[in-house]
Amino acid sequence: MVLVRARRVGIVLICGILAVAGVSVPAAQAQAAADPAYRLKTEPADLSAVQNGDPLRITLSGLPKGARAKLVICPKDVPDNLMKKVYVPPWNKDSTLLTRVQSYCQDEFGDEFAGKNAGMQSMERVRSSTTGDIVFDTTIPRGTLRPHAVAWDPLYTTYEKAVNPGDKFPKVPWADNPVVVDPATGAKTRRQFSFTCDENNPCSVTIQITAQDATGKTVTWVDDSIKFTPYLPGIGVKGCKGIGRNTLDASMPERLGRTAVAWNQALCAPTKADQPTNIVSETEETGLTAFDKGASDLMITGSGSALAAQTVRSREYVPVGINAAVIAAVGWSPTDVNDEGNPLGAKLAGTMAFTNAELANMLTKGGQNPDAGGRGGIFKNGSPLVGRNAGLSAIKDGQPAGVVAANRRSGYNGSADFFGVTGESGPGTVPLTLSRLLAGTAPEEWVFPALGKDYFGELNGKSPGMISDLSVLDPGRSRVNNVDAKTGQLSVRKTVDNAVAGRGADCDGGCVNWVITDLATATINRWTPVALPDGKGNFVAPTEQSLQTAVDAMKIGADGTAETGAVAKDGAYPLTFVEYMAVPVNPLIDANCKPMKEKQDQLKSFAGLAAGYGQALLPPGMVRLNPGLAATAAERIAKIGTGTVEKACQEKEEAKNPPPPGANGVTPASTPSLGGPSGGQGSPAGTPVTAAVGPVPAVAPTPESVAAAKNLAESIDIPKFAGAGALGALIPLVALVILATLPSATAYVSAGRPVPAWLTRAIAALVGLLRRKPSGGVA
Repeated sequence: MVLVRARRVGIVLICGILAVAGVSVPAAQAQAAADPAYRLKTEPADLSAVQNGDPLRITLSGLPKGARAKLVICPKDVPDNLMKKVYVPPWNKDSTLLTRVQSYCQDEFGDEFAGKNAGMQSMERVRSSTTGDIVFDTTIPRGTLRPHAVAWDPLYTTYEKAVNPGDKFPKVPWADNPVVVDPATGAKTRRQFSFTCDENNPCSVTIQITAQDATGKTVTWVDDSIKFTPYLPGIGVKGCKGIGRNTLDASMPERLGRTAVAWNQALCAPTKADQPTNIVSETEETGLTAFDKGASDLMITGSGSALAAQTVRSREYVPVGINAAVIAAVGWSPTDVNDEGNPLGAKLAGTMAFTNAELANMLTKGGQNPDAGGRGGIFKNGSPLVGRNAGLSAIKDGQPAGVVAANRRSGYNGSADFFGVTGESGPGTVPLTLSRLLAGTAPEEWVFPALGKDYFGELNGKSPGMISDLSVLDPGRSRVNNVDAKTGQLSVRKTVDNAVAGRGADCDGGCVNWVITDLATATINRWTPVALPDGKGNFVAPTEQSLQTAVDAMKIGADGTAETGAVAKDGAYPLTFVEYMAVPVNPLIDANCKPMKEKQDQLKSFAGLAAGYGQALLPPGMVRLNPGLAATAAERIAKIGTGTVEKACQEKEEAKNPPPPGANGVTPASTPSLGGPSGGQGSPAGTPVTAAVGPVPAVAPTPESVAAAKNLAESIDIPKFAGAGALGALIPLVALVILATLPSATAYVSAGRPVPAWLTRAIAALVGLLRRKPSGGVA
């Protein structure tokens, strides 16, 4: 039956593609004859709705040896009001783009995210002899250019206006910027030029390129084809009606925000309906308490009830994705070579490898003096860690003068502001998973130094054990700066912004920062996670395969969730965890203990989408459920709301003053029926489903499903770019595919079976095709 469904989708796709075949993409605009040919690519390709601080990579390919380039932020349309730089008549206009960019745009650009000059402003890079490319790794700016005079623009000049026949330079007849005197203060001012880049004011990333042409002459020109519209950092549900009477309150850590937005929009955007959930971003401990007391209708966590202060409310933990705790390297290292044979800084991209002992020392021995005993000495010259990782060994003492290699490798810049390691503060799955692994595999290194109780209190010279908050790694009144934990992802990103942009003298010769986070967050920010031992003699990086391998080996705990931080299997990434949606077994009730049927239906629909079609909407870095977890999800979703109103009302009252943990009367955190697809307590989390075999009966499309498919197809946004017509013509194909798959998917859900992986992957591939934007550039 699966083959039949796959063939149906394949036929629909082929027919649709044939229907739009022949739509061509216009060729890129040709270069001026005097300028060398080149190709320009941006990642991401679509910059029409980016956010301040988002990572941006710009690649120039095909330029000759010795080429160099410089980035300058400009308005979308660079002003064209310059006079030629001459000192006697005739006074002619100068419309040369290079001159305009240099006159209007080359000043300090105050970036709101960084709180300083934008990292890309006046950033210069040279060609790599290894790749033949010029690569800029930077971030999206948002803010305002510092106001300044433009000497040869009549409106912003500082030259006086020539009014008499004998007037000569610096008096000019075209000057139109007289001094204005403030009558109150007597201050004298003139107009100055400035511009803003934000969601209402698109801008350009101009590239000044210098290279030799075919005759050997050095020429400089400007490419202003990159346009961007920067929004404030943040996430929000778009295309829906907003919060409604039946909107659910959904607590979750910040790492799940983008995922929840995608799930919301999949349900409400096609019909412009009320959004299913109100996303409440909070720590997992706080969210679990809110769920238990009924303040939230659902909660997403990666560690089941491990972080819960109370567990009165009967719940099921529905698996909705696979994630991992990671230690990500952020920064630059001189691992490349320019055309002159000199070291060239490159963005860290290759995977580094840490032993668990090295990681334990890094996080317990202090961030100060890494060239001595700080960080356990792991960043010192000649250490096994440095010898194992080219990105660290390439950073040398005295290159350039004054560089202390161990400091640069660890992230310590010599000031008291930051000591190189950061992450989100607050109780969460990431520190819990990490500490459980280190406490179990590196107990001798996972120990605080004996520096006195002022630093570590009662833990002086002892192990921190298993922790749930990174802030616990600096427990005393005095700090050794093991981890500079920050509140929220935005603060973490700001902390490592210098290393991300390669900004300033601190990154000359290389600079590395370290972020403790989750794989999905690291992937979105283009931070590179390190590889860790799998317990079988291999260093394993977090990938889809290594996470799936880990899940297959994880055991199920008493609350029905996969136990983290204890996996040892060939090829398994050891810090893998499963993201679970906590949902109530008993019905949702209002303040008067009355059932809320419509809201209850909304909850079941949202959970069903998350574990079904929503798997195709997971962000990069978050891995789809394997068959065993998918079957577990279907089984547990079926139990939502199957309890009694009386029990729900009783739980609500009891949760206000819960019994102490372990006391009689506490409702189990999960129903005891954990057999079947997921196995019972202690069984592997990835055990495949064996029930419900055989063909699934087809369900005929209804007028409602046809309308829903049409609305969904119409809601897919095709960006405007050269050649968009070809993809735009594929929009009707989306509706056809959805219509072809809706009967099958409906039948699977009705039967309590997970939507097949091939179906979610097909939808993900199609959505990815329609989202994809071609890179800009010139050929």
